[in-house]
Amino acid sequence: MLSIVMNAAFAQVPVVVDVEWRSMFLGQHVSHGPGVGVSVGLLGDHLRVGVGGVARPGPINPVTFELTPEAPYNGQDTLALRSDGGLFGVVLAPGVELTHKVRLDAPLMLGYGGFGFYLVGDDRVTPDGALPSTWEDQLMDGRDSSLGLGLDAGVRLTWTASEHARPYLAVRYTTIFGYDAFLRSDYSGASVGLGVSVGRF
Repeated sequence: MLSIVMNAAFAQVPVVVDVEWRSMFLGQHVSHGPGVGVSVGLLGDHLRVGVGGVARPGPINPVTFELTPEAPYNGQDTLALRSDGGLFGVVLAPGVELTHKVRLDAPLMLGYGGFGFYLVGDDRVTPDGALPSTWEDQLMDGRDSSLGLGLDAGVRLTWTASEHARPYLAVRYTTIFGYDAFLRSDYSGASVGLGVSVGRF
């Protein structure tokens, strides 16, 4: 009997997968990347609890960051580096139904992550054959990246398109506490995301 009751109760719990694409204004530049989350709805779906993450992939973000090494690197006085990173953690998202089709959430993700800088193209062929990461560490005084606790918080407006799909627009602010890399002392900023929530609502 208990198992029947538990199965019936679980069948009513919303289970949601969020997939989105973000434009991010981090580290004094504009970049793009994916976000994802998985959550369950509690308290009558007024609170969603789960895990999530957002990434800034280097290969799809061609912006470069100039580094002037203390001594020429492969005969070059300046280097153009790329950046990547992300944040992953636990998500809490209180929300309310504004109408029968529109929902407002305030998602908050607390987790761990960071952003770093790396050599690209021919510059990955190092002067002595060592790994590029070894030279990245040396060129940037051991601070080619910065990692730590991070926060991603904002608001999300969702529209019910069908029984199992809800597109949304989100605005967020992301920061890594104590961020301090060689090329940037701050990698915080706002982002705008377009996504869709799919699952059992």
